[in-house]
Amino acid sequence: MPVILSIDQGGTKTDVLIADDKGNILGYGNDRDWKQIPGERRNIRMVRIRHAADKAIDEAGLSYPDISNVSACCTGADWDFEYELGRKNIRETLGINNVELYNDCIGALRGGTTIINNDCAVLCLGSGANCAVFNKEGRMHTFHYYLKGEHQGADAIGNFIFQAVLDAQAKLGGKTVLTDLLLEETGYKNVDELFMMITTGRSEHEEPIYPVYKDYAHLLFHAIEQNDAISLSYLDWLCKELVKYVEIGVNELSIGQRNLDVVLSGGVPKSGDIMRERLHFYLTQALPNAVLIDAKLEPVVGALLLGYDRVYPDGIPKNITETLEQNCIDRKLLREQR
Repeated sequence: MPVILSIDQGGTKTDVLIADDKGNILGYGNDRDWKQIPGERRNIRMVRIRHAADKAIDEAGLSYPDISNVSACCTGADWDFEYELGRKNIRETLGINNVELYNDCIGALRGGTTIINNDCAVLCLGSGANCAVFNKEGRMHTFHYYLKGEHQGADAIGNFIFQAVLDAQAKLGGKTVLTDLLLEETGYKNVDELFMMITTGRSEHEEPIYPVYKDYAHLLFHAIEQNDAISLSYLDWLCKELVKYVEIGVNELSIGQRNLDVVLSGGVPKSGDIMRERLHFYLTQALPNAVLIDAKLEPVVGALLLGYDRVYPDGIPKNITETLEQNCIDRKLLREQR
């Protein structure tokens, strides 16, 4: 019986599933409880994969020699040389020879639609971001590192929030609800104190702090709920900019006149309907034949489906997809639909 181990690894988390070829999920593990141990291998991504995989193996009651193949969607799979290097590292980490590796946004795409014989695209907005476009002839256009820093998901949004608050304080920008939200979130009395802490510290004896910007992205949507003009304007701009990546990829693959599934995935779009609405508006303006689809399955299930695509190249049988969907319901691996 073929047994597949699937991996989804982004910048902040790792998930692993083990399933048989009939759609039954046998084990699940993640790295949410992982803490780095002094002296661990330098390749921390592999340590985190092994940590999550060990938990999945234990739940499944299997050992690594029982695994037939690995289907991995991982951050750090961008330049061509990184794919062979990543496959080698996973082989050595898990002791499994049959490994296929994809960029992490591809698992997110597969969690929302089919890839084989389909024109499709993905906007993946998590801690960072990526965009990929496929055509049914099998060609792909992925942006990887070319996706601008100012568009990089939660990290970019958090960075904007800090800058908007600082601009408002310096009268370089308009007043914004974000000021009160950010001060409440960080616990500082005023913006000057906050700014001191992220530049010099509040005295010669205090070291500055370095904000993890992605942790503050949710404040944008709280501000939008209060009709904050600065936040609304920024989100509208961001959505318009993100759609340009899809449009460029479509033009590169010459599929502008075809129907196109555009899968929206990652944690950021879960924050509010307004982001989906603005993305849909600009997407249909640029590409009238495009349809915005919320990813139905978590990316680790998308990675598993990529493994099934290899096992069943003529199409995954319906009874297997039905079994898998029920397993995903039972394990809460379905994404909330908007």
